[in-house]
Amino acid sequence: MPRHFRRAGFGAVLALPLLLAACGGGSSQYNGSILSGQVLMSAGVPVYDGGIGNVCVYALVNGQGNPLNTTVVPWSNTGTLLTNGCVPTDVNGNFSIDLSSFYGPVLIQVSAGNYTNIATATNTPLPNVSSTNSSLQAIADIGGGGTVTAVVTPLTTIATVKSQALSGGLNAANYAAASADVAGQFQLGSLSINAAPQSGDAYDKALRAVQQYLVSGPGSVDDPNGNNLLTWNASALPTVQSDYTSAYTQLYGASPTFSFH
Repeated sequence: MPRHFRRAGFGAVLALPLLLAACGGGSSQYNGSILSGQVLMSAGVPVYDGGIGNVCVYALVNGQGNPLNTTVVPWSNTGTLLTNGCVPTDVNGNFSIDLSSFYGPVLIQVSAGNYTNIATATNTPLPNVSSTNSSLQAIADIGGGGTVTAVVTPLTTIATVKSQALSGGLNAANYAAASADVAGQFQLGSLSINAAPQSGDAYDKALRAVQQYLVSGPGSVDDPNGNNLLTWNASALPTVQSDYTSAYTQLYGASPTFSFH
């Protein structure tokens, strides 16, 4: 057999697995994942729902998630609920959802639940954010098999809102950019808002200040239920910044210089 035929045959053998991988056959890239998450108000302060099912996960399509939290019409252009009903958090704020048959970004929405507010040491319900269908939110990128971990906090909620305002809406890239932006605005240094806060670190202190903001003046007076903070209301940000600084100072005696935008 001429040499060039042998080369062609070898190339064809190589091309077959490459073609299969491109189509998703045999490639872990197109596998789903187990979503393992935790809902926290700060380090060691979980959100527990009492078993009612407060965590809902939606596919993100065309930059949109929950159809109850969007003005896009028709509703079929928005993401669909990926869970058979919503799942509960346990006493440590943990939840787990099998998304092994799904590939792509998802919107995590938490509605209802209680936590022990560090400012009052009392059992406190999550704030009811009137302009959304949830109290807390985050985005996770599902795929590649294995387990994808996520944390849902007030700061991931702000990052979700900010990513929705970017070109392309809710997607993994926008959420990553918004997460870094929020970490910078809350003076977290190199810490990621998508990793669990540790007791006493900058992320933990920022989240504790959110709790103080929600239950004490002037934040609780100027921003009942935290709507302006958690939806990052642009027109109210000067007041939010001032009130959040006051809450932080009440807890720690001093505050970083925040510049919310």
